[in-house]
Amino acid sequence: VIQMKLMNNWQTKLEKKIKSHLEGYTACHDFYHLDRVRDNAMRIAKEIKCDKEVLEAAALLHDAGYKDHEEDDKKHNLYGMKLAEKWLPEAGFPKKKILDVLEVIRLHDNYHWGHDGEKTKHTETLIIQDADRIDLLGAIGIARLSYFFGERGYPIYTDAPIPETKEVWLNHSLLDQIKRDPIVKYENLNFATSKRIFKKRADFLKSFYKELKKELEFHHKK
Repeated sequence: VIQMKLMNNWQTKLEKKIKSHLEGYTACHDFYHLDRVRDNAMRIAKEIKCDKEVLEAAALLHDAGYKDHEEDDKKHNLYGMKLAEKWLPEAGFPKKKILDVLEVIRLHDNYHWGHDGEKTKHTETLIIQDADRIDLLGAIGIARLSYFFGERGYPIYTDAPIPETKEVWLNHSLLDQIKRDPIVKYENLNFATSKRIFKKRADFLKSFYKELKKELEFHHKK
């Protein structure tokens, strides 16, 4: 009981800091995204042995570094680590686990099949990678991608050829991004458990992609 109270104490303090930091921030990487990733991670963790405190703290902090660093967003993990180094001790998070949280944040967006290429066997990192990818699936994934593309003025469709690159994110068109990003990420999730739990969301997204592509086919006929 005492241990649970202590855990809730750091959770409450950390959430307060993050909510204040991200107040009014873009819906793509706001507190609700972090909260959904936490929920995804905890669902996966029911079937995989891991440190749930590390998992929860990392989920809440993994994308907090986007705020105030939009022009340098590829380093959002490093900025997130700086926030974690400051906020976790202040929230009373167990000191001996902080390095593990930092490792998750560092590699959460670095998947070995993508453009960065760094592999890891760190269980909590692998779970957060999956949990984060899953927030691009289903109806919420479509909403997030559409919001992101609309926010930046990117097109729904373009007849321009797709560049030859290993980069997962292209800012090319919403149609191409759905196929290249969340669908590919689902197929490359780290755990079979993740695929099984969230298969329904992936199927929904694939169905949406097929329908969107069909409705845009007339552009090719002109």
